[in-house]
Amino acid sequence: MPQIISEGIILKTVNWKENSQIVTFFTDNAGKQSIIDRGGRSMKTKRGRIQTFSRLEIGYFKSERSGMGYLSEVELLESFSLEKDGVLGRLAFASAALELLYDLLPDDEPQTELYQITIQFLRLTNSIPKNSLLPVFLAYFLKNLSYLGYRPNFAGCIACGRGRKSAAIAGSGGENGPASKFYFFTPERGGIVCSSCQIMGEHYIKLQAERLDEIYSLQIASLAEAGAISISMKEGENILELLTGFLKFQTDVREFNSLKFLRDLRKVQG
Repeated sequence: MPQIISEGIILKTVNWKENSQIVTFFTDNAGKQSIIDRGGRSMKTKRGRIQTFSRLEIGYFKSERSGMGYLSEVELLESFSLEKDGVLGRLAFASAALELLYDLLPDDEPQTELYQITIQFLRLTNSIPKNSLLPVFLAYFLKNLSYLGYRPNFAGCIACGRGRKSAAIAGSGGENGPASKFYFFTPERGGIVCSSCQIMGEHYIKLQAERLDEIYSLQIASLAEAGAISISMKEGENILELLTGFLKFQTDVREFNSLKFLRDLRKVQG
């Protein structure tokens, strides 16, 4: 078996046989790989120890017969300490991003661009002001979906192609106030629909125009640009609820902790 050299980040570790563990990496050249780290939990290991929230260079051998990999070398390339102001939030957002990757990434399929944007996300999470953490995470979540083929359509009606402004539905105005506009989002079809393209019995999530504008801005912004978009924790919860609801229709994953972690974080921060 020839040795494979990859750069990677750790998504998950599971204890396995005495002092060993199975480590799932997101690698730059081979996608998601689950690799056995023999003796990795022992303090006596002679090679480098793996570190979560780090960019690592790893060497491993992969059995053609069983498909299992066996870790042989580890070198630390970059560490994301996440110790700046707002450390709980930094840890929570970084952990949620890695969990999302673990749930959605297919095995053995290179995702080079997604890997690079994940490294960019971790660098930003390690350094940006804490008020920028939420919009940057949401922008990363949306880009993650796009790279993996689940891009939701917030630009216009997913059925007839009518533009975003034309797909808006006029609501009833409040007392002495103008009529507000809103949209219907269908998790099943993966986008907003105009009134003409609604289907009886289909599940819809109602989105106020301002909320849709926020989501669309996050979707098209770079991660660095997203940090300047103002999003409250409550708004973030609503957006995550929309995205996780969408994923439950589009994937086999039924439970995501992303929404729970944000609620818990808001409680901690008051």
